[in-house]
Amino acid sequence: MSSRLLRIILLILIPIILLSISSSWILEVLWLSELGYSQIFWTLKTTQIILIVAAFLIVGSYLVPNFRYLADQLKQVSFSGTPLQGVDFDIHSPNQQKRIKQFFTIAALVITAMFAFGFYIRWDESLQFVWNVPFGETDPLFGRDIGFYMFQLPFWELIQTSMLILTFLTTAILAVIYLFSGLLGMQPGQGFTASKPVLNHLKLNGGLWLLFLAWGFYLDRFNLLYRSDGIVFGAGYTDVMVELPAIWILFAVTLILALMVLASRWMNFGKALPGMAILGVLVFAGGKIVMPGVIQNFSVNPNELELETPYLENNIQMTRLAFGLDNVREIEYQADDTLTLADIRNNQDAIDNIRLWDPRLLIQTYKQLQEIRSYYEFYSVDNDRYTVDGQTTQMMLSAREIARTLPSQSDTWVNRRMQYTHGYGLAMSPVTETTRQGEPRLVIRDLPPVYTSPDLRIDNPAIYYGENSTGYYIVNTNVEELHYPAGDENVYTHYSGQGGIQFTNFFRKLLFSWELGDVNILLSDYIHNESRLQIWRSVQERIQRITPFLQLDNDPYLVKNNGKLYWIQDAYTTSNHFPYSTTKRGINYIRNSVKIVVDAYEGSVDYYMVDENDPILQVYSSIFPDLFKPVSEVPEGMNAHFRYPQDLFEIQMETFNRYHMTRPQVFYNQEDLWTRPNEKYGGRQILMEPYYVLARLPEEEELEFMLISPLTPENRDNMISWLAAKSDPAEYGQLIVYKLPKDRLIYGPAQIEARIDQDPEISRQIALWDQRGSSVIRGNLMVIPIENSFLYVEPVFLLADGVDIPQLQRVIVAIGDNIAMQPTIEGAMLELFGDIAGIQAPPLVQTIADAELTQEEIALRQDLESEEMNRLRELWQDMRTALEEGDWTRYGEILSEMDSLIDG
Repeated sequence: MSSRLLRIILLILIPIILLSISSSWILEVLWLSELGYSQIFWTLKTTQIILIVAAFLIVGSYLVPNFRYLADQLKQVSFSGTPLQGVDFDIHSPNQQKRIKQFFTIAALVITAMFAFGFYIRWDESLQFVWNVPFGETDPLFGRDIGFYMFQLPFWELIQTSMLILTFLTTAILAVIYLFSGLLGMQPGQGFTASKPVLNHLKLNGGLWLLFLAWGFYLDRFNLLYRSDGIVFGAGYTDVMVELPAIWILFAVTLILALMVLASRWMNFGKALPGMAILGVLVFAGGKIVMPGVIQNFSVNPNELELETPYLENNIQMTRLAFGLDNVREIEYQADDTLTLADIRNNQDAIDNIRLWDPRLLIQTYKQLQEIRSYYEFYSVDNDRYTVDGQTTQMMLSAREIARTLPSQSDTWVNRRMQYTHGYGLAMSPVTETTRQGEPRLVIRDLPPVYTSPDLRIDNPAIYYGENSTGYYIVNTNVEELHYPAGDENVYTHYSGQGGIQFTNFFRKLLFSWELGDVNILLSDYIHNESRLQIWRSVQERIQRITPFLQLDNDPYLVKNNGKLYWIQDAYTTSNHFPYSTTKRGINYIRNSVKIVVDAYEGSVDYYMVDENDPILQVYSSIFPDLFKPVSEVPEGMNAHFRYPQDLFEIQMETFNRYHMTRPQVFYNQEDLWTRPNEKYGGRQILMEPYYVLARLPEEEELEFMLISPLTPENRDNMISWLAAKSDPAEYGQLIVYKLPKDRLIYGPAQIEARIDQDPEISRQIALWDQRGSSVIRGNLMVIPIENSFLYVEPVFLLADGVDIPQLQRVIVAIGDNIAMQPTIEGAMLELFGDIAGIQAPPLVQTIADAELTQEEIALRQDLESEEMNRLRELWQDMRTALEEGDWTRYGEILSEMDSLIDG
C-alpha cells in the first residue's frame, strides 16, 4: 500500500472516528446551549474528566510500581517444580526481562484505566461532597450533622470500597503469580516461605488492605443508623450495646494488625500476628454474628418495649423530619352526619365543584369527541382550577398532541419529520357539568379552539413539546407544517419560535444526520440554514437530560396561562442516607423543592425553587448557580396553577399512616395503624387514589384547591381520618390531618360502596341498564367534607355496546344512612332533603354555553328545564308510591317515562 493511499485513508478515517466519539457530546452541548444550560454540560463533563484523571493517577501510582517490582522479582524465577516447569521460555535474557516488564506495566495501566472509568458515573457523590452544606439537625446517636450522612459519607464509602477492592485484588494477583512462579512456597509446619523481597512486597500490600479494611469498620458504625432488621429503623438496643462496641474492637484490632504487618519488615512479632488475626476473627464472629442474636433473644425480646423506647423515639422523630411530616396540623373532626340544608346552601360553591368525571373514562370521551383527526391523540387528563367570569372552577383538561404514529397512507419521511410536527389546542370541561346526552360540557373545544369565555382564550394553541412527544422533527423548512384542519382544507404554518437547534451550516447537518442515523437529513433539499432540529421533545425526557439529579413526579400537567400553553413538572430532591429514617420506595428523604415550567411552543425549561430551605437543593444551587430561579420570578398567574404533587402525597400518606403514632408504646403495639381505603371500580376492589378537590375546609371561609384522601384503620373499612394537602399559593404545601371520633362508626368508602350495592332501587336500576345492551361503570367515589359531615358522591356511567363514549347518567349521593341516585347531584339532594325551597335544580338541557345563546333562548331553555324538573318530581313521587304498593308494572312504566324525559 502506497504512502499516498494510506494518507488518504487516514484523512477519511480519522474524522469519522473523531466524529463517532464526540458526536453525541457535540449534539448535547448544542442542545443545552440552545436552552441556556451549557453550564451544566461543562460542569458535569469537567467533573467526570477530573474524576477519571485523578483516579487514574492515584490507582496508577499504586499499581504500576507494584507490577514493575513484580516483574523485577521474576528474574529469580526457576520453573523447576512448578506447574510451569515444562514451558520453554528463557526468562533470564535481558530482552525477555524487558518485555516482561513492559507487559506488566501495560497490564497495570489497563487495570488502572478500568478502575478510573468506574468513577465516570460517580460525579453526583463527588459534587455533593465538594459543595456539601450543613443540614442544621444532628443525628441522635453520634451527634453529627445530618449533612455529613447525606453529602460526605457516600463519597467516603465510595473511596474506601474502591481502595479495599483494589488492594485486595492486587495482593491476590501478586500472591498467585509468586505462587505459580515458585517464588512463594508453603512448607508443612513452616507456613509460607519466600525470599525477603517477595515477603516484604506481599506484606506491604496486605498491610494496606488491612488499613482500608479498618477504615471500613470505622465507617460501618454510621451504617447502623440505616438498619431495618428490627422493630426500629436505625440503630436499636442490640446495635448500640453489642454491635457498636464490636465494630470499635474490630477497627482497633484490624488497625493494629495492619501496622504490625507493615512493621514486620523490620520487626519479628513471632506468633503475635496470627494471634491478632485470630482475635479479629473471634471478635467478628462474636460481636457481629453470634452475640447480637443471643442478646436480642434472651435480653431484648423479653423487655423489648422498655429497652427500645429511646430508639423508637429517634426513629419516629427522624422519619417525620425526613418526609416533611414534622409540621402536619392535627385537628379533631367531629363528623356527626347531621348535614343540614343550611350547610348545603353555605357550601353550594363547593358542591358545584365536586368532580363527577372519572379521568379513566373522560379520556375515552375526549378521544371520541375531540381528537377530530387520526393524527391527533389525547394521552392523559389533568385536573386544575381556573377563574372563569370571576368564578373559580375546577376543570379537567387534556392536550391534543400529535400522535406517535401516523396513518399508514401518510407515514412518509417528509410527513413524519417535517409536516406533522405539532399538536394543537386542548379539550377542557368543568368537573361536574354534563350535556343533555351525558357528555362533558366542553368550555374549550374543536379546531381552532372555541372557548366559552374570554378568560379561556388561547393565543397560541400549537404544542411542539408535549407529555408524550417522541422522535425528532425538523421545523421551519421549505415544507409547510400542518397547523390544523379547517373543513375540507388544512391551515399550514412555519414554526416561528426559538425551540430547536438551528441548521446554521453543513457541519451541523452532517452531525445531525450521523447522530440520528438518518441520511435523509443530509440529502434533503427542504432543509435550509433557518431550519431547526427539535429533539428530546417530551417534557420528562427534556428535563431529565438537563438535570439528571432530580427525581420527577409521574404526571406533568398542562396549564393555560395568559393565552399560552405550558407544562408544569414537579421535581423532587431525594436521598437514602437520612439517619434513623424509614425507607419508602427506595428513599428515606424527599422534598418537592422544584417546580419546572416547560413552554409547549418554545420548549424552554425554567426551574423555580419552591423550597429554598432544602439542603440538597442548596447544594445543587451552589454547583449550578444559574440553573434555579427564585419562586418570585414565576410568570404572573402561573403559581395559581401549582398543585401539590400526588406521588409525594402518596409517599407521605403511606409513611404518616404509621408515623402519626408519636408515643413509643402506641407505635410499638401498632394500636392505631392506618391505611388507604379500597373502592370499587369496574367490578373489582382497587386501592383508592388521592383526588384533587376545590372545597372549603371546616371552619375556613374560602374555597381551596387541595389533594385529599380518606384513611381507614388497618384491616377495617370504617373511616378513621382524612389527610389534606393545600395547593393554593398562600398556604401551599401545608398538610392537615382531620382525626375522626373513635367511639362511633364513620362510614368508609368500601362501606358506602357496599351500602350502594345493597340498595334495592339502585341495584334494580343498574341491573335494568345492564340488560339493555349497555355496561354500567361506577366511577370514583368522592368523600367530600362539608362542615362537620361527609358527603359521599359517586357517578354512574353508561357505556353502550360498540360505542366507546362513556355517558354520565346518574349520580349517587350518600349522607349518613341515606342514599339517593338521580341524574344530578342537586336531584339527589332533592330526594335526600325533600322538595325544600332553595335547592336549585340543575339544567337538564345544556348542549352549548349560555354565552352563545340569546336572552330569549336562555329564557325559553329555563322554562323548558323548569317544566321538565316539575314533571320529574311528579314522576318520582309516583314511582315511590308504586314501589311501596308493589305495583311493578306501574313502576316500569314510570321508569321508562323518566328515561324518555331525561334522554330527550
